[in-house]
Amino acid sequence: MDLPPLSHQALFAAVRSADAAAVRALLADAEASGTSLAALAAAQTDAGETALYVAAEAGSEELVRILLPLYDLEDASVRSRLDLDAFHVAAKQGHTGVVKEFLGRWPELCSVCDSSNTSPLYSAAVKDHLDVVNAILDTDDSCIRIVRKNGKTSLHTAARIGYHRIVKALIERDPGIVPIRDRKGQTALHMAVKGKNTDVVEELLMADVSILNVRDKKGNTALHIATRKWRPQMVQLLLSYESLEVNAINSQNETAMDLADKVPYGESKTEIIEWLTEAGAKNARNVGKVDEASELRRTVSDIKHNVQAQLSENAKTNKRVTGIRKELQKLHREAIQNTINSVTMVATLIASIAFVAIFNLPGQYFQDVKDGGDIDHLGCLGNWCPEANHQDCK
Repeated sequence: MDLPPLSHQALFAAVRSADAAAVRALLADAEASGTSLAALAAAQTDAGETALYVAAEAGSEELVRILLPLYDLEDASVRSRLDLDAFHVAAKQGHTGVVKEFLGRWPELCSVCDSSNTSPLYSAAVKDHLDVVNAILDTDDSCIRIVRKNGKTSLHTAARIGYHRIVKALIERDPGIVPIRDRKGQTALHMAVKGKNTDVVEELLMADVSILNVRDKKGNTALHIATRKWRPQMVQLLLSYESLEVNAINSQNETAMDLADKVPYGESKTEIIEWLTEAGAKNARNVGKVDEASELRRTVSDIKHNVQAQLSENAKTNKRVTGIRKELQKLHREAIQNTINSVTMVATLIASIAFVAIFNLPGQYFQDVKDGGDIDHLGCLGNWCPEANHQDCK
């Protein structure tokens, strides 16, 4: 049924303005005039967008709730010129509320992909929309296994970008996606080491360490890729795993050391070569041979680290000894001070006793208070009296 041009243009204008009241009024007028609401809903702009698509892209939950009853699954799945349907564009934009409105009506939309076989989950994951990712997986976690035409899952690309929380959420839902390879034979680990987030690499290896030495179609392991991309932190992290094949040779007869030699001169190259050397890495031509020069460099490197460790330990010991010496000196000073204080106290006590003794000699003069008299007589001591004729002493 052909629509009057003004009817759908007015509807699109109201939707773009997020004017819910105007949308309701237009739909009521259209129904009253006998205009097919289904035809009105199916109308598209020059960009191939329906009114539902415009509302979903804008993230208007209210408008989506008003418009959804006008659509069936087929009409709701109509794609715009951007190759996206209304649900897919809402997921890509991170509109969690709108996504839940769609899923409550048509949960099968989780598996509807665009022409490159990109799922709504993939589009949400590569934009770091965790709430949308969880909403989709809560509805249908099987869509986590959908791969694009290039063979990549949402985990591949999230790992490459470095979205740790997305990687973690995907692995928790299905650890089995970790070893999935794309068309180049690369796992999510190959992709992760191209980036700079070491947490993502650790998350992947914690889920499945067997991918550590997986080779892509060109024979490259994750170590090859990290070296070629000049990622010293990634190289160092990979080398920390004992099961790593440090001298794996790819289809071009290159080891990681060969690729490191091709890295432009700079700090990254120096660090990568140093760490590879310490781990026993060799050029492909020397694999299986005793490389005296490399062994010597490695020995020197080991000695250097041992000396540094010993110097560090000596410094710590010296610091502790210095602390003990200071404590002993403090205790010694306190002991001397305490001794001086004790001697002073004893000397003072002796002086006090001597002073008192001087003024308290045996015998003394006394005054006869009753007679108001003068000092009369020295006191007697025992049977001895200084005055032989003293009557009281006889």
